[in-house]
Amino acid sequence: MDNKRLEFLQSYIGKHFTGSPSPFAHWLNGKVIAVEKENVEFEFEVRKEMTNPVGMLHGGVTAAIIDDCIGVNFMVLGLEKFYPTINLYIDYFNPAFESQTVILKTTLAKLGKTIINIKAEVTNKNTSKIMAQASANLALSDVKIPV
Repeated sequence: MDNKRLEFLQSYIGKHFTGSPSPFAHWLNGKVIAVEKENVEFEFEVRKEMTNPVGMLHGGVTAAIIDDCIGVNFMVLGLEKFYPTINLYIDYFNPAFESQTVILKTTLAKLGKTIINIKAEVTNKNTSKIMAQASANLALSDVKIPV
């Protein structure tokens, strides 16, 4: 079976993902590093408008990057119905600062009939330190994904 969404995202490897239907994803400006059906990897440069008052990447922006990439990982699974996020649990460990680069990797942990679990890890490329780890559950809805 063809997976057009997976093939579409793979066409962006090495480039910023300008093909996202999400205006917020465009603002985040992630660069696609690697794509497989069960995991994706993106790179993000920390811009001034992404930082908190002390110059660190804002925790809310970190959460948004995680949630967006988990959503991308879900989309490349090629499923017919939408599974919205029902929870997102994040542990924050280390900071990133303006002009640094963060790497986000997601991994499909469980693909159930009604619940999907996806894990994420965020690393500061400049320091090689893990910044955050996350886990999210997505639940089956009645909403069909447009082709």
